[in-house]
Amino acid sequence: MSHATHSHTAHDAHGEGGHHHVASSALFFKVLVALLFLTVITVAASRVDFGAANLLIAMLIASVKAALVMSIFMHLKWDTAVNRIMFLSSFLFLALLFLFTLADLSTRGMEEQLQRVAAPVADQWKHPNPSGGGAHH
Repeated sequence: MSHATHSHTAHDAHGEGGHHHVASSALFFKVLVALLFLTVITVAASRVDFGAANLLIAMLIASVKAALVMSIFMHLKWDTAVNRIMFLSSFLFLALLFLFTLADLSTRGMEEQLQRVAAPVADQWKHPNPSGGGAHH
Protein backbone atom coordinates (compact mmCIF):
# COMPACT_ATOMS: atom_id res chain seq x y z
CA MET A 1 0.00 0.00 0.00
CA SER A 2 1.59 3.27 -1.08
CA HIS A 3 1.74 6.40 1.06
CA ALA A 4 -0.82 8.23 -1.11
CA THR A 5 -3.30 5.36 -0.88
CA HIS A 6 -2.78 5.05 2.86
CA SER A 7 -3.37 8.76 3.56
CA HIS A 8 -6.46 8.75 1.32
CA THR A 9 -7.85 5.72 3.16
CA ALA A 10 -7.14 7.37 6.52
CA HIS A 11 -8.94 10.48 5.32
CA ASP A 12 -12.01 8.48 4.28
CA ALA A 13 -12.01 6.69 7.64
CA HIS A 14 -13.06 9.96 9.27
CA GLY A 15 -16.24 9.82 7.19
CA GLU A 16 -16.37 13.58 6.68
CA GLY A 17 -15.54 13.92 3.01
CA GLY A 18 -14.33 17.49 3.72
CA HIS A 19 -10.78 18.67 3.42
CA HIS A 20 -8.56 18.22 6.46
CA HIS A 21 -5.62 20.52 6.79
CA VAL A 22 -2.47 19.00 8.19
CA ALA A 23 -0.15 21.64 9.58
CA SER A 24 3.56 21.06 9.34
CA SER A 25 5.75 20.62 12.37
CA ALA A 26 7.73 23.66 11.20
CA LEU A 27 4.58 25.79 11.56
CA PHE A 28 3.95 24.41 15.04
CA PHE A 29 7.55 25.19 15.98
CA LYS A 30 7.20 28.78 14.72
CA VAL A 31 4.02 29.20 16.78
CA LEU A 32 5.80 27.74 19.81
CA VAL A 33 8.65 30.24 19.42
CA ALA A 34 6.16 33.09 18.99
CA LEU A 35 4.22 32.03 22.12
CA LEU A 36 7.42 31.77 24.16
CA PHE A 37 8.53 35.19 22.90
CA LEU A 38 5.15 36.69 23.83
CA THR A 39 5.43 35.07 27.27
CA VAL A 40 8.79 36.79 27.78
CA ILE A 41 7.19 40.08 26.71
CA THR A 42 4.34 39.44 29.18
CA VAL A 43 6.78 38.93 32.06
CA ALA A 44 8.83 41.98 31.04
CA ALA A 45 5.71 44.14 30.78
CA SER A 46 4.57 43.01 34.22
CA ARG A 47 7.76 44.42 35.74
CA VAL A 48 7.19 47.91 34.28
CA ASP A 49 4.58 50.26 35.72
CA PHE A 50 2.53 51.63 32.81
CA GLY A 51 -0.04 53.10 35.17
CA ALA A 52 -3.59 52.73 33.94
CA ALA A 53 -2.38 50.99 30.75
CA ASN A 54 -1.11 47.88 32.62
CA LEU A 55 -4.35 45.97 32.14
CA LEU A 56 -4.70 47.04 28.52
CA ILE A 57 -1.16 45.94 27.64
CA ALA A 58 -1.58 42.60 29.40
CA MET A 59 -4.89 41.95 27.62
CA LEU A 60 -3.43 42.86 24.22
CA ILE A 61 -0.53 40.44 24.64
CA ALA A 62 -2.88 37.72 25.88
CA SER A 63 -5.21 38.33 22.92
CA VAL A 64 -2.37 37.89 20.43
CA LYS A 65 -1.35 34.65 22.15
CA ALA A 66 -4.95 33.40 22.14
CA ALA A 67 -5.34 34.29 18.46
CA LEU A 68 -2.25 32.25 17.61
CA VAL A 69 -3.48 29.24 19.55
CA MET A 70 -6.98 29.44 18.08
CA SER A 71 -5.95 29.98 14.49
CA ILE A 72 -3.20 27.33 14.33
CA PHE A 73 -3.84 24.71 17.03
CA MET A 74 -7.62 24.85 16.73
CA HIS A 75 -7.34 25.07 12.91
CA LEU A 76 -9.61 28.11 12.66
CA LYS A 77 -7.29 29.49 10.00
CA TRP A 78 -8.40 26.68 7.69
CA ASP A 79 -11.99 26.30 8.94
CA THR A 80 -15.18 27.47 7.23
CA ALA A 81 -16.22 31.11 7.38
CA VAL A 82 -19.35 30.32 9.41
CA ASN A 83 -17.32 28.67 12.18
CA ARG A 84 -14.84 31.57 12.20
CA ILE A 85 -17.65 34.13 12.43
CA MET A 86 -19.38 32.25 15.25
CA PHE A 87 -16.15 31.83 17.17
CA LEU A 88 -14.94 35.39 16.68
CA SER A 89 -18.35 36.84 17.59
CA SER A 90 -17.77 35.54 21.10
CA PHE A 91 -15.05 38.17 21.35
CA LEU A 92 -17.72 40.85 21.04
CA PHE A 93 -19.22 39.59 24.29
CA LEU A 94 -15.79 39.31 25.86
CA ALA A 95 -15.10 42.93 24.89
CA LEU A 96 -18.39 43.97 26.52
CA LEU A 97 -17.42 42.11 29.68
CA PHE A 98 -14.09 43.93 29.79
CA LEU A 99 -15.79 47.25 29.04
CA PHE A 100 -18.18 46.91 31.98
CA THR A 101 -15.37 45.70 34.25
CA LEU A 102 -13.19 48.68 33.33
CA ALA A 103 -16.15 51.02 33.83
CA ASP A 104 -16.63 49.55 37.32
CA LEU A 105 -12.94 49.86 38.17
CA SER A 106 -12.77 53.44 36.95
CA THR A 107 -15.63 54.51 39.22
CA ARG A 108 -14.27 52.88 42.38
CA GLY A 109 -13.27 55.39 45.02
CA MET A 110 -15.79 57.95 43.79
CA GLU A 111 -17.95 57.43 46.88
CA GLU A 112 -14.98 58.65 48.93
CA GLN A 113 -14.87 61.83 46.90
CA LEU A 114 -18.61 62.26 47.21
CA GLN A 115 -18.45 61.94 51.01
CA ARG A 116 -15.81 64.66 51.20
CA VAL A 117 -18.06 67.19 49.51
CA ALA A 118 -20.06 68.97 52.23
CA ALA A 119 -23.66 69.57 51.29
CA PRO A 120 -25.27 72.71 52.70
CA VAL A 121 -27.47 71.85 55.70
CA ALA A 122 -30.05 74.14 57.22
CA ASP A 123 -29.26 75.33 60.80
CA GLN A 124 -32.28 73.58 62.35
CA TRP A 125 -30.94 70.19 61.14
CA LYS A 126 -27.41 70.62 62.54
CA HIS A 127 -26.39 68.56 65.57
CA PRO A 128 -25.79 70.62 68.73
CA ASN A 129 -22.21 70.92 69.92
CA PRO A 130 -21.60 67.95 72.32
CA SER A 131 -18.73 69.72 74.13
CA GLY A 132 -21.19 71.41 76.48
CA GLY A 133 -20.86 74.88 75.04
CA GLY A 134 -24.39 76.21 75.48
CA ALA A 135 -26.59 73.16 75.16
CA HIS A 136 -30.18 73.94 76.28
CA HIS A 137 -32.55 71.44 77.87
